[in-house]
Formats: sequence, C-alpha cells, structure tokens
Amino acid sequence: MLMTTPHKWTMDDVWSAKNMGEIALSPDGRRVAFVMNSQQKEKNDSNSTIFLLLLDENGEALGAPRQLTSGLKNDSHPVWSPDSQRLLFKSNRENGSQLWLIDTDGGEAHKLTNLLYGVGEAAWSPDGKQIAFTAPTAPDVEDDILLGRKSLDEESKKKQAEQQRLRPRTITRLWYRLDGVGLFDRVSHLFVMPAPETSVSSIDPASIRRLTSGDHTYAQPQWTPDGQEIGVLRQLGEQEEFFGTDLWTINVETAEGRRLTESNLEISSYAWAPDGKSAVVVAAELWAFSSLKLSRLYLVTRQGNIGDRTLCINPDFAYDADITVRSTFGTPGPYRPQWSSDGQSIYFLASASGCAHIYQLDVVWRSMTQITQGTEIIRYLALLPDEQKMLYAKEMAEQPWELYCLPLSSEKSEEARRLTRLYDQWLAERRWALVEHVTYAGSQGDEIEGWLIRPLDAHAGESYPMIVRVHGGPNGAFGIGDVMEPLNQCLAARGYAIFYCNPHGSTSYGEEFLNGSLGDWGGKDFQDIMLGVDECIKRGGIDPERLGVMGASYGGYMTMFIVGHTDRFKAAVPTASVSNLQSFVGSSDIGFWLAWQSKGYPWDTEYQDYYRERSPISSAIKVTTPTLIVHGEDDLRCPIGQSEQFYVALKTIGKAPVEFMRLPASWHAGAEKPGQYYLAWERTLEWFNTYLGGR
Repeated sequence: MLMTTPHKWTMDDVWSAKNMGEIALSPDGRRVAFVMNSQQKEKNDSNSTIFLLLLDENGEALGAPRQLTSGLKNDSHPVWSPDSQRLLFKSNRENGSQLWLIDTDGGEAHKLTNLLYGVGEAAWSPDGKQIAFTAPTAPDVEDDILLGRKSLDEESKKKQAEQQRLRPRTITRLWYRLDGVGLFDRVSHLFVMPAPETSVSSIDPASIRRLTSGDHTYAQPQWTPDGQEIGVLRQLGEQEEFFGTDLWTINVETAEGRRLTESNLEISSYAWAPDGKSAVVVAAELWAFSSLKLSRLYLVTRQGNIGDRTLCINPDFAYDADITVRSTFGTPGPYRPQWSSDGQSIYFLASASGCAHIYQLDVVWRSMTQITQGTEIIRYLALLPDEQKMLYAKEMAEQPWELYCLPLSSEKSEEARRLTRLYDQWLAERRWALVEHVTYAGSQGDEIEGWLIRPLDAHAGESYPMIVRVHGGPNGAFGIGDVMEPLNQCLAARGYAIFYCNPHGSTSYGEEFLNGSLGDWGGKDFQDIMLGVDECIKRGGIDPERLGVMGASYGGYMTMFIVGHTDRFKAAVPTASVSNLQSFVGSSDIGFWLAWQSKGYPWDTEYQDYYRERSPISSAIKVTTPTLIVHGEDDLRCPIGQSEQFYVALKTIGKAPVEFMRLPASWHAGAEKPGQYYLAWERTLEWFNTYLGGR
C-alpha cells in the first residue's frame, strides 16, 4: 500500500467513493464474484464492474481480487453455472440491460439475449441445461417482438414508442404507479431458455419460452432442487393487499402455477430446503390500520392444503429477521437464508440496535444461536460447501464493506478471516471523523440510541455548530456505518458536529418500538430527537445557538415539522419532504400507506384534527428558520407539490429566508445522473455555512 498524507474530505472524495453490489459464491466454493459500483465526475456518470476472488479449499483468499469485466458500462447480478466455470450477468453494453456470459478462466463476454425491454433476474437450473429469467412485458407487445424473434426498424420503433406515450390510460386500481417506474404499464414475467453449451454459444430467440402471463409481477426466480419447478414471488396486486407477495411454483414443462402461501405476507426473500420439499421465507404479516409486524421466518411446504402449508418457526424472536438498518457503501446481496445440507439448521440475518448479525436456527427444536457479535452490519452470507465455514460481507463503523470467512466449528471459537482489502488505500488517503455512541432516556422513558460525530480537529473547550440528521421511514434506522457516510464526513471536515438517532418508529428495536410512531408522526419521534439534541449539548462542545437540521423523505417531513415547532434551529434543509399529510394521501404513489400510518383517512371526521395538526404546512406561520428546500421533479413517492406548498407558504409569510432547489430528471430514490445529488449536497453545505458559520 502506498504511503500518503491523509487529507480532509472534499466533494471530490464523495465522487470517488465506491459501493459494493451483488455477490455470488460459486457452487464449488472456490470463486467469489462481486460487483463494485463507482461514479465519474468528468462524465457525470456511473458504472459497475464485476471482480473475481479465488479461494483455496480452506476458504482462504488466493491473492487479491481481479477485475473480470470491463467496467465501462453497468455489469451486475452475477449468477454462476453449476460447474462453477461460467458466469451469467446483466450488462447494458448493447440494447439495454441484457444477459451476458463469460468464462471466468479467460475470454470475452458474450451476449445471450436481445429482449425489447431488457431482462430482470436470472437463475441457472441445477443440471445446467436451462436458464430462467424475468423480463418486463407490455400487454400490447407481441412475444415475437418482445423476445427478439422479430426485429423492428427504427421507424417502427419510433411509431410504437409514440403510440405508447400517447395512449390514454384508464385507471381502475388504487395502487397504479411506483416511484422511479411510473404507471404500471409493464409487469415482469418468467421465461426459460436453454443454457448455452459454451461461453460463446448463441441463444436462438425462438427457443425462449414464456411461463407466466397476466397483470402480476414475478420476481426472485429460484429452481427447486429437483429442477421440475421454479419458485417465484408474485405480487398480490389486489387493492386491499398492496404490498403483499405470495410464493408460487411454476412447472417448467407445463407452465402450471401453484400458489404456496396464503396472501397474508410481505415476503422479502426465500430459500428452498435441500430436499426441495419446503422453503424458508423471510416475511412480515400484512397490516392495515393495525400494528406493524416484524419480519420473521416461515416454513412453507410444497405439498398439502394451502391453509396448512405455512408455519412461523421463530414467533418469539425479538428482532427483525431481515436487514432493516442503513448501510453506507452499497447494499451487498442478495440476502437469502442458508440451509445446512441435512435440512436441520437455517442461517439467517437479523437487525438489532443499528446492527445486523448472523443467527442459526435449529429447525426441529427451534433453538436460536447468535453467530456473529459486535458493532457491525452483515448483508450477505453463504455457506461454503463443507459447511464448516461461512462467507459474508461486513461493514463496520470505521470500515466499509469487505468479504470475510468465518469458521463455524463448535469445538473452538475462531475469528473471522478477512479476505479482501478493497478500501485500505482509499481509507488511508483521507482523514476520518470518529463517532461517539449516545444513549439517553426518550419521550417514554425508554432508551434511545444515537451517535454524535465530532468536528475534525475539534479543540477541547470550544463549541461548534451541530447538524441534526433524521432518517427516512419512519420505519427505517441509522446503522453503525453512518459515521462514514460521505456527507457526514464532509460536514465534519468543515467544522460541524453531526447528531443522528433512531427515535420511536425506527426498526431494529423490537415490535413495540417499531409501532411507536404509528398514528403519532410529530409526537414521540419529535420529542426523542429534541431530547437527543439536549443530550449532545450537555456533553459539551456544541454551540446551542448554531443548530441545523436536515433529512429526506420522512426525515424531510420531520425537518419541516421541527422548524414549525421550535426556533432553536438556525438553518434547515428538508429534502423530498412531506408538508401536507392530507394531500399526500391522494397524490403519493403509496398515499394509502400514510392512511395506515395515521390509523385513518383524512376525510374521517375523527382524524381530521390529526392530519391538520401534524402537517408541517399548518405550522408554516411559525417558521423563522432559514430553509433550503430540495426536491426531485419526478418524485412520485413524495410528490414535488409537497415542497411547493411549503415553499410558497414560507415565501408568502416572509418570516424566514427560503430557497427552493428543484432537481430535474430525479425521483425519490434516484436520478438519471449522479451529479444531481452532488449539486444538492454542495448547495446544502453552502446553506449551512451561510447560517451556521461553518468553515
């Protein structure tokens, strides 16, 4: 590693940060393919590259990872062939996002598909002879055109695109659009094709078969161990069950589908047992106007009556059996529970107190063992073939994602062995502010967990401005890795302290705490945050006259709410916010979800006061805090009209300086170009510098 003098964080460092993506362990346990995502400031673009790490028979790394794909475009979603030699992946090199194949021993990648709207997820059959995949479809496009059997000239393509754009839509469903997607004009269906015999073999489009149809979306294809059926998750699509998903099996030969679950779960992932007779499902019970449920493990059998197939196997587990905390440098995955080969144990992930750990469940006795400890977040796990070792990806408070191998022997306790050093040089080149763990009594007397980042080069006896950050959700959670979040480090380098916490309503603290904000936005959560501010000031080094607040989505709502209920803050930056709960119900892509969160609709007499009092727009007359409002113009989750209302109110009232930064080609969870976010961050830093006096 080159020796260098570390420097303070700048916005150029934000551009240089790389994020880890999907990971795939080969069936023989000797090769790990993983994705790294990066951005280029000069081109205002992003790309992703697949790397290959070789392992020996003991799970030790054989040297450093090597770059497998070019990285000029977006190469992602690696899937191994059963012989562990060839790698299937998605790439947008030609004609959108298509399936490509590469021999990992050497050679160029070869394109396999040429679908009109690209492909989604893929899965190789156990015998290696077939590949299942999902792909977007449109009801008025014939399969010959969709699958590439029939090509359209440029004039025909333009005509078809224009017809699609101008076609009137008749809406009959309550949930009919999605942020970042738009109207539900397309749904993903399941297809199967013969696997290529070699890495340079082509696929005849005529050999691709469609296995599903209709107006439901299918996801996460996984072959059953016997290769006769393909498991998929299918959205319910019914108005009264918006987020629900069912586990289905689709017969490969007949295309007959069978529903295995009871349409009462929101399933996030699943894995087939080694004998194929059942699957373990990670899911939460569906809810509406009741209480939020934790994700748990369910055993779902392939045979028997549908009402008898599903059984919760960890009903008393206190935490989410899923990853519900934020991570900083990407989201490695996919996460699927892991079965032991004898079907007696299941390894899974669970979130607790801003961390995520590996647990082992004994299927017969239902006993639980926590495998990993400490302050860390794990998002990917895979058993090595000998089942004596576990491969996983881990992020810590002062260490971005790396791959590790953990011995599972019960005879002696062994430390996990680190396999990669992806960030060592990058970390050494920068100066990092450290975090203090903060706990304090919240609004209900129970413990609230937070973190305080001191300014870089802070001196004892001096007081510094502090920025309060609020997470989205409200059913989200800051994680232990947020100290390394680039904007936090940029703020700390400019002389700011940063405080963030997990108030009532946050995940990873149990079901009662999760429900703490239900029907109470701006209640206990607001009080928890303000008590955390008091705790930080009590610890010293914080100037109570130079406080700022910021957040996005629900965090943006809370930012607007805070400045309407206290004048303690001298600068605020709400992003992608909610200012009017009543209009949100009728304008958001998931407005009905807010009615569930509020425990009633805004037109119900008994809830009208709640909607009015808890809407930041109702308190705009009290706002004296200089406020920079940031919002993406294509946001369907929190439509830009929410920020427009707040901006017009503050501008008309005239008690506080206010600016409105609109981001074109940006939606709630993304943007066409990464520079959109960085421009907003730069303006945020300028805003705080102006009103809080940072460096």
